Amino acid sequence: MIRNFTKGLLINNLNNINKFGSTKIRPFCSTTNNATTTKNDENNVISILKKRGFIHQMTASDIEMITMTSTNNNNNNNNNNNNNNNNNNNNNNNNNNNKNNNNNKVSLYAGFDPTADSLHIGNLLTLMVMLHFKRHGHNPIALMGGATALIGDPSGKSSDRVMLTEEFIEGNLKHIRENITAVLGEDTLVVNNIEWNKTMDVISFLREVGSYFRVGSMIKKDFIQNRLSDSNENGISFTEFCYSLFQANDFAHLFLKHGCSIQIGGSDQWGNITAGCDLIRKKLKGNAQGITIPLLTNSAGKKLGKSEGNSIWLSPHRTSPYKFYQYWIQVSDEDVERLLKLFTLIPLEEISTLVEKHNENPHLRLGQKTIAEHVTRLIHGQKGVEEALNTTELLFGESNKLLTPNASTTKVGDFDIGYLLSRVNFIELERSKFVDNQTESILNLFSQISDTSKSKVKQLLQSKSIYLNNIPVTSNSQFIQSSDLIANDFIYLKSGKKIYYLIKFI
Repeated sequence: MIRNFTKGLLINNLNNINKFGSTKIRPFCSTTNNATTTKNDENNVISILKKRGFIHQMTASDIEMITMTSTNNNNNNNNNNNNNNNNNNNNNNNNNNNKNNNNNKVSLYAGFDPTADSLHIGNLLTLMVMLHFKRHGHNPIALMGGATALIGDPSGKSSDRVMLTEEFIEGNLKHIRENITAVLGEDTLVVNNIEWNKTMDVISFLREVGSYFRVGSMIKKDFIQNRLSDSNENGISFTEFCYSLFQANDFAHLFLKHGCSIQIGGSDQWGNITAGCDLIRKKLKGNAQGITIPLLTNSAGKKLGKSEGNSIWLSPHRTSPYKFYQYWIQVSDEDVERLLKLFTLIPLEEISTLVEKHNENPHLRLGQKTIAEHVTRLIHGQKGVEEALNTTELLFGESNKLLTPNASTTKVGDFDIGYLLSRVNFIELERSKFVDNQTESILNLFSQISDTSKSKVKQLLQSKSIYLNNIPVTSNSQFIQSSDLIANDFIYLKSGKKIYYLIKFI
């Protein structure tokens, strides 16, 4: 069904409201190109985002969104210095908002609930959209959900989320802020919705927010319907049922205080985003828009962002730069072009050339290495890239020969070998049970950790295919001695070229 959209209703904040009065705007769902664009439009942030595959849905047509976000910076969007073009005064007053609106510079926001002490690469997709907006001269606002995390977002969930404590959420906020500023810069406005929710009482919330919503419309939203279906015995609590009202009020608050007129979110946030657009229209007589991002999946349709069942986090204390780098190195050839478009700032023309070179010799993994270096640098800086590359060199390159207790050096590059090994996946074992214990042979240990039969282990021994710290194991009775330990704690067990185990004794 094609919906009519009232042209020209591009209200960025309350200063524009008198121009249009209380005209009602029906949401417009745009999922495909639906307008003829000019050459200048092709450099617009919306056009760039669509070409790179970021946009799933928008509440306005392409031409409306392009007009809304057109700035003088569009022709210079590949200039990295655009990161510095944002207004350094994060507390925008009305005069600043008027200035931004005259230049069609918009403020936009995305929310991040601090339900863990790190964001993950699914959140990074949202941050990349915000980064593209910033590079085009717009003003991204990152909202940390110190209040909404206490409630729990029902979107995409089949049962109520576990109630989190205020102390747990508070502890996560510092790390979330670090993740955000690592991508968007220290000059980015970061707010916490607990600031305007903590003093709002129930009666005020119901009068000032709840009165603008109808239960019938709320129940029809997909994420509510999924929880109310006959197959879902858990249903939905009143607390989570009201979540979209809190998110809508956040949008209205940012619209009123910071002239924020666009909300960004995942595809599961469509209902919450449109609730905010409706509240701004009904309560503030304003016009706000929403953009949703596709679910991050690989070429096989599986959700990206996990490795061996574990999430890939942005904080180094959850996922080290090495593990982060290795995740991207291991993506499939079929996903290379798409991930280059989504997670790097490399111009599209250069990506096309890079993909052609990658396809000529895919075994060299040029595409994967480019993605890994660019994304690791974005999140962890150049030092993180060097840590990842030096760890990779230590485990799989020429520096692998240093994995012996008597190595000529204890460093790879500027990093201690012990530090690099501590950042890799390793197995922890009790030192007193395995070190200097003649009853625990290396072969028995290898059999246990590799789940290999003892008969197979004996065959590997005979062919000298089991290595302790790169030296072949030669005896059934050989055991681990203190003198075998690398950096006082580790041993490196290997069989063949691809099977290896790093063990730390504690």
